[in-house]
Amino acid sequence: MLIVVHLPERRVALTEPAEFTRFSVELRGEGDRADLAEAVQASGLGRLREDGEHVVVDPAALRALAGPAADEAWEAGLSGMIAYAAGKGWVEDGGVVAHIEGAA
Repeated sequence: MLIVVHLPERRVALTEPAEFTRFSVELRGEGDRADLAEAVQASGLGRLREDGEHVVVDPAALRALAGPAADEAWEAGLSGMIAYAAGKGWVEDGGVVAHIEGAA
């Protein structure tokens, strides 16, 4: 699963919604960490972690971004991904920790 944050527009999109073996945030466009934090919060995606290198993503936001792809099989895949992430210590405050790729 890849979450794309378009910094100039503060727009968030989900690509590869059925890919549960990858989970990251990709930044596109010009902007800094303040722009990213604003986009993440304004979109309801979650929050930028204090380290500035990760986003804590709300699973409800993933469901909303997935749209029609979020069927019963998708929910099972998401549950499995969250369980795996929890076992690795990548779940905090009810959200799944995603590494940030790209500039900003």
